Amino acid sequence: MNKISLIVPCYNEEANIKPFYNAIMEIYTGEGINDADFELLFVNDGSKDNTLQEIRALHKKDSRVK
Repeated sequence: MNKISLIVPCYNEEANIKPFYNAIMEIYTGEGINDADFELLFVNDGSKDNTLQEIRALHKKDSRVK
C-alpha cells in the first residue's frame, strides 16, 4: 500500500488549521486516493497563538494528524 505524508509547517496559523485540514480531507476523499495510507504532519514552529491546541484537537479527532 502507498503512503502519503503531507508535511505542513505552521507559525501562528490558528485560524487556518481547520480550514486547511477540511480542504485536504475533501481532496483526499473526493479524488479516489483514500485507498492509500495518509497522514498530515503539522510542524509547529514556535507559534504564539493557539496553533498547537488546534493541531492537538484535530489529532484527537483524527489519528492521521500528527
